[in-house]
Amino acid sequence: MSHRSSWERYDRRGLSITAIGGLLFTLDIPLLRLADGDQWTMIFARGVLMALTITLAWLAYRWINGTSEPFINGRAGLIVAATNTLANIMFICAVTKTTAANLVFILALNPVFCMLLGAVWLRERLPLAVWGSVALSMAGVAIIGWDGVSTGTYIGDLLALGVALCTAIGLTVVRRSGSNVIPSLAVGSFVSAGIGFFLIGSDVARLSSEGWVWIALNGMLVVPLASALIALGPRYIPAAEVAMFFLLDTVFTPLWIWLIFGEVPSERAVIGGLTIILSLFFLGLWRIRSRRIEAGREAVPVHPV
Repeated sequence: MSHRSSWERYDRRGLSITAIGGLLFTLDIPLLRLADGDQWTMIFARGVLMALTITLAWLAYRWINGTSEPFINGRAGLIVAATNTLANIMFICAVTKTTAANLVFILALNPVFCMLLGAVWLRERLPLAVWGSVALSMAGVAIIGWDGVSTGTYIGDLLALGVALCTAIGLTVVRRSGSNVIPSLAVGSFVSAGIGFFLIGSDVARLSSEGWVWIALNGMLVVPLASALIALGPRYIPAAEVAMFFLLDTVFTPLWIWLIFGEVPSERAVIGGLTIILSLFFLGLWRIRSRRIEAGREAVPVHPV
C-alpha cells in the first residue's frame, strides 16, 4: 500500500509540475507580441531579466537549504545552458518571422524529438499507449496548423524547428542525468542577452517603456517559473511525456491571442485543440491505471513453491 501511494504521489507530482509549467508557457508569445519590439532588443531585455531572476532564486534556494550545488551542474548543465541559449535566440526570432499558428505547430513536434532521442540515446521503450497519445496529439496539431502553414515564412519555420529540437535535447539530458540544471537556464539567458546587446549596439532605448513592462512580466515571472517547472518534470516522468505538455501552447495561445488582439481562432483550431486535450486526458488516465495495476501486482505475495 505504501509503495503504491509512493508511486502515485511521484507521478502526480511530475504531472502537476509539468502541467503548470506548460500552461505558463502559453503566455510567452502573447507577452512578446504586446512588447512589440525588434527581435534583438527583446532577446537582450528578456535574457537579462530571466538570468537575473533565476540567479536570485538559485542563491535564495542555496541560502535557505544550505546546499552547495554548483551553478553549472556538470556536463548536463553545460549542455542545457548551450541548448537554452540557442532556443532563446531562435524562439524570439521565430516570433517575429512567422505566424503564431506556424510557431506553435512546429514547437509541438517536441514530443516526437524527445521520443526519438529517448529511444536512441536512453534505450527507452515507450508503451503503445504513449505512442498512441502522441499520434493523436500530432493529429490535433496538424489540424491547428493547417491554415497557418502557407502563411509562415521559411526562415521562421526553420527557427521554430530548431527551438523544438534544442528543447528536446535539454529535456533528454535532464532525464538521463537526474541533475538539477535550473541555474543553467540563467546561463543560457545571460549569453543570449549578451549576443543581443552586441547586435543592437547597446541601444536599449529601442524598446518602449511599455514594452519593457511586458518583457519584465515575461522574463521575470512567467518564463523563469515555467522553465523551472519544466526542468523539474523529467526527474519524475519520462521526457517524452513532459514534452507533451508543450502542446498546451497549441490550445491556449490562440485563445490568448483572440482575447488580447481580437484574432478569432478558426474552426480547425478549435477542433485540433479539443483533440490535443483529449489525448492528454487519456494519457493521464492510462498512467494512473497502469500504476495502480503495477502496485496491485507487487502487493500480491509470491506463493512459496
